[in-house]
Amino acid sequence: MKHVCVLFALAAMLFLAAQGADPVGRDRQLARLARVAELYRDNALGFACQETITYSGAQTGRIQFAYLFIKDASGKLRDFRTWKTGTTAAERGREVDPSDYKVPRYLASAYLFAFVFRSDRQPLYRFDLLREESVGDRTAVVIGFLSRNPIRKGKNDWVGFASVDRETSQLLEVEAYTPADWNRKVRRDADVATAPTRDAHDDPVTYDIERIVTTFGFEKNGMRFPSRVENVKTRFTVVHGAGQDTLRETTLRRVTQDYTRFEFFSVRSSAEIMRFVDGEGPLVAPPPSGP
Repeated sequence: MKHVCVLFALAAMLFLAAQGADPVGRDRQLARLARVAELYRDNALGFACQETITYSGAQTGRIQFAYLFIKDASGKLRDFRTWKTGTTAAERGREVDPSDYKVPRYLASAYLFAFVFRSDRQPLYRFDLLREESVGDRTAVVIGFLSRNPIRKGKNDWVGFASVDRETSQLLEVEAYTPADWNRKVRRDADVATAPTRDAHDDPVTYDIERIVTTFGFEKNGMRFPSRVENVKTRFTVVHGAGQDTLRETTLRRVTQDYTRFEFFSVRSSAEIMRFVDGEGPLVAPPPSGP
């Protein structure tokens, strides 16, 4: 545990090293992001889409599901997968688990990163406003999120960076790691930084790191929805010594989850979404609309 805490302290220092962080701007973005997270929790955002999972590595394959984001009987939000097609209505409506069909690894819910910014979870993280960058045709603010100890499964067990639309505070892209993979990333980066000064006879060091990048590329009335998840496990080999090719990479596994053919059963207007995100009005039940 002490070793883990040291690595997280190092990660925190890396975040603090970013220049130009604006606490006022950060707090405003976090308040707006908390309201964006509430929109994902909103019953009225009912939709369905098609999910295509493609994987390569030790195994290769491709599979398609019908995908819904639902609130179950206990009130918990989660995804629901069933067959895109089937010989009977019962087969089409039966919930399925991709891991039962040889999918080696997948993100259970592409929406979970929005919930990092829920108001009740924000105290479990450290947030830093790092920089601005372009994501597609949008100007994004990059926010680093770092789990605070203790790590609680399903509450604050992700570390990474979120690119957030500066104007609307909608998520554009999230790069995320488990705490264990983040720690390996921190050690790898430190090893790479010192590699040129190390003895060339030192044994190479390998780091297997999994990274998940979620792109929120589908927009409906100003609300962003995930369009793609890329889950890549990479073996990084750090070679020591001046003049060496310091970092070598080998892809061990790649899984992509693509979301297309969105159908909406109810949706809020863009004006209502922005009023709520800006804190200017509560959510009210919208009239239902067809898919």
